[in-house]
Amino acid sequence: MNIQEFLATSYTPFHAVENCKRILQENGFVAFDDSVKAEKGGAYYVENAGSSIVAFKVGDLSNYAFNIVASHTDSPMLKVKGSKLIKSPQGYRINAEVYGGLLRYSMLDIPLKIVGRLFIKDGNAVKPVLYESPFNVNIPSMCIHHQPDVNEKFALNPQVDMLPLIGGEEQDLYKVICADNRVIDADLYVAPAVAPSLTGANGQFLVSPRIDNLTSVYTSIMALCESTPKSVAIAACFDNEEIGSHTKQGAYSDLLPALLKRINKDLKKTDASYQKALRSGMLLSCDNAHGVHPAHPEKSDPEQKVVLNGGIVIKHHTNYTTDGLSSALLKTLLDDNNVKYQDYYNRSDIRCGVTLGLITSAMLNLNAVDIGLGQLAMHSAVETVGYEDIEKMHKCINCFYNCKITHSEKGIVIK
Repeated sequence: MNIQEFLATSYTPFHAVENCKRILQENGFVAFDDSVKAEKGGAYYVENAGSSIVAFKVGDLSNYAFNIVASHTDSPMLKVKGSKLIKSPQGYRINAEVYGGLLRYSMLDIPLKIVGRLFIKDGNAVKPVLYESPFNVNIPSMCIHHQPDVNEKFALNPQVDMLPLIGGEEQDLYKVICADNRVIDADLYVAPAVAPSLTGANGQFLVSPRIDNLTSVYTSIMALCESTPKSVAIAACFDNEEIGSHTKQGAYSDLLPALLKRINKDLKKTDASYQKALRSGMLLSCDNAHGVHPAHPEKSDPEQKVVLNGGIVIKHHTNYTTDGLSSALLKTLLDDNNVKYQDYYNRSDIRCGVTLGLITSAMLNLNAVDIGLGQLAMHSAVETVGYEDIEKMHKCINCFYNCKITHSEKGIVIK
């Protein structure tokens, strides 16, 4: 599965996790259930709530450490509110609310799909089923003739202007998508159905929905499959980062700490060894960064400008985990492996976003650095990234999984 296929079909975190499982299983990873124990040379994955997944590979253990790459499976979109549709002169509209920091106008006049998971009756059981509507829906914008000042003042009310038009004569959405009336409830979204494409005279840009943050999920999973670690290499892909991570499938959950302790126990390591494995490891918090906008360079720091296809972005801010040490270690590793990188500093008078890196590094007391790809139109229905940067991120993460960090009196060596 290439990056375009992954982005095109991973409409929701549920779909993204299914795609990750498929990739992992094709590469010999097995479900880490209660009947399985982690052992040297093994490759495993743990799924949580259908929307988060943590995969790991136990290396030759010549270096016992946890090398972790954390990313998130969710993206801003619309979340469906129940099954009752709203009557309009053109048929029915879907009742929805905004999930995450969505750039609202970007959802207008593009093809959308109803996607997520259904919970259906299966005898006396409740069964989850992934869903992707075989039809598209859309949100028509209002013509300029009826709002001549729209280009000067553009504001959208989520309850009025952001409801997708589905048409038809049936008022219950669940009956529309499942005629035999077996749906009890659902977690449904309305997500962009725009096919990923390469743009630019030389195909240098990738334009697609969900670039933030499925490019990180994809590269961390693919690099893990190809890695030959000396330590325990881990790809942790959490849900709900866009709404704060305070869920059982988010970065604030016990999913990763509990898993690391179980791995430590299976490998017959002591509590002291566990703490040393954290100190000897590192976290890459992998989430994308703002590239300098071609029309609005004034929105970026006047000196530290990130360009697309300019390499891995090392992100510096009080909202990020990066400090001088973690940045220096990563830069050393990238220099030794000929991977281009650049530094990102937020413009000082503009609000900076946060990532799940602070959460994970604080919970584990783990040295960490925030990285990502430079991109444009973040949180839009369709985003833009440098196509060449995706391979650079793949190589960066692969080198990180395979590296060894050694502490000595002379300093810290990463290689």
